[in-house]
Amino acid sequence: MRRFKINSLRRTFQSFRDREDGVTLVELLLALVISAIFAGIVITVFLSGSLGFRLTNDTSSLRSEADYLITSVLQDINRTEFDALTVNGDTYSFHRLHTPRISTEGILYRQGDYMEDAVLELAPSSFVTNNPDVIVQSVDIDLRDEVTDPRRGREAYITSGLIEIQVTLASREDTTLVKTFTSTIPL
Repeated sequence: MRRFKINSLRRTFQSFRDREDGVTLVELLLALVISAIFAGIVITVFLSGSLGFRLTNDTSSLRSEADYLITSVLQDINRTEFDALTVNGDTYSFHRLHTPRISTEGILYRQGDYMEDAVLELAPSSFVTNNPDVIVQSVDIDLRDEVTDPRRGREAYITSGLIEIQVTLASREDTTLVKTFTSTIPL
């Protein structure tokens, strides 16, 4: 039986070698058309995938830069320990009250008004990116629900409310990619 298997395999291989049939022109053209269609599909999928990845990467870069800008502003505001702010055009100045004093009778009181010098000034021009591939196109700062100091002579000082910051960023490489990010900071 073993001898029969070996002989039958030899005969099969011998018949393959003896055949001189080649690939016909129709078969060759059909294989060429199918491979061209397949290559076109693969290239299209690859290009659209890489463009989508690049767009997602650029958008993520803009978002992280906006987060950096807002976080740095929030840290600066929190570090000042301000009591009120004033608005002069598009500049927001954060002020502290004078330090309280204790009288000889042990009574705590504030002498004077808000300090003249601002502990922090916030303006659209103070927003600078950390990433050289990102451009700050515009910054809009707006106050919402503001409450002014009710004491006489202090009406210009805002003691509470919301600061809304709108930052519009663009990619330096792709100027058509422009995103606007809005953040609200409580006072």
